[in-house]
Amino acid sequence: MKVCFIIDTLTGYGAERSLTQIILQFKIIKPVVIHLFAGDQLKDILQKNNVKVYSLNLNKTCRSRETTTALKPIIKAENPRIIHTTLFRSEMAGRRLKAIFPEIILVGSFVSNSYSKHRYGLLSIIDRLKLLSTEWRDKATANKVDFFISNSYAIKENNIKVLGVPEEKVEVIYRGRSKATQYYSDTKRIIKELKLQDKKVFLNISRLQESKGQLVLIKAFKNFIKIYPGSVLLIAGEGIFRKELEKFIEINQLTNVHLLGYRTDISNILAISDFFIFPSYYEGLPGAVIESIFSRTPVIISDIPENRECLPANTALIFKVGNILEIQKKMEEALKIKDWDIRTKAAYHYAVDRFNIDEIGEKYEKFYLKIENKVP
Repeated sequence: MKVCFIIDTLTGYGAERSLTQIILQFKIIKPVVIHLFAGDQLKDILQKNNVKVYSLNLNKTCRSRETTTALKPIIKAENPRIIHTTLFRSEMAGRRLKAIFPEIILVGSFVSNSYSKHRYGLLSIIDRLKLLSTEWRDKATANKVDFFISNSYAIKENNIKVLGVPEEKVEVIYRGRSKATQYYSDTKRIIKELKLQDKKVFLNISRLQESKGQLVLIKAFKNFIKIYPGSVLLIAGEGIFRKELEKFIEINQLTNVHLLGYRTDISNILAISDFFIFPSYYEGLPGAVIESIFSRTPVIISDIPENRECLPANTALIFKVGNILEIQKKMEEALKIKDWDIRTKAAYHYAVDRFNIDEIGEKYEKFYLKIENKVP
């Protein structure tokens, strides 16, 4: 059976990375991937594994009619049994395609707590109105979707409430990561390059955007290093918020904060880190947190349900969202905890039972096969 995946981009983060890893596990389903806009870091690995990829590279300002026009001949030629859409622009495109191809089963994705109070709280009045408009569009067209896959119970609960989606339409399947962490030979080079010898290394892995909380993290770290100067903060990721972060780092002369950019050697970075810290304001199911758990790195996270769902109780340090002082205090506490080995081992086994990518791919295939013959 053929499933056509439509996604906004194939950049190497979050939903895009998770979808790619899931597709690579398929043994029964024949996947075809279409990404609407520029950003194709993951295209190569898909094609090397014989997955057909269409790169439309549309202008992000294009109208919905142009998107539909570009997608229509591909869908007609590929003739998939299922279209599975991920991220907002692709979700909207899929719902328009459903009107043209009613015989195709349409599966949507809940990958983020997009309409949470924390997200609205970050925005200006104008941006809140824009997001509210997006929420209304989402809600008004959600009934065109036959089924949804949610990557956590937390975002299922929020999205069915906000969008008015019947609970029976939503299947929760966690996004996964590989539990077989691979380390490479150049960890010593990275340590030397970043002058990490005899340093306590705190790591954040995430797209650079305001909602990921890196600015409040850096502000907390600025205070923290006054007490613990032998510490370093690494931030691996790229995004639209880089200039804001660079400006703050430069003004405050924070020479022990490093923006590493987009990295393909995350296993290496985790291997040289003492702690993983994740201050996000809202999420779906954070793949970076799961990766850190599989690497048995101690975890410090913001208190949102999407983060808490990744770990059993008492295995991570948790701070209030956006609270600079609490972040600082939890970093201090992390240095004093003596039983991290016990905590990380418990978190690891919890994650293996829930987030092992080998089993996640199989669950996706079983779901597609289950709905294959259900008439929309």
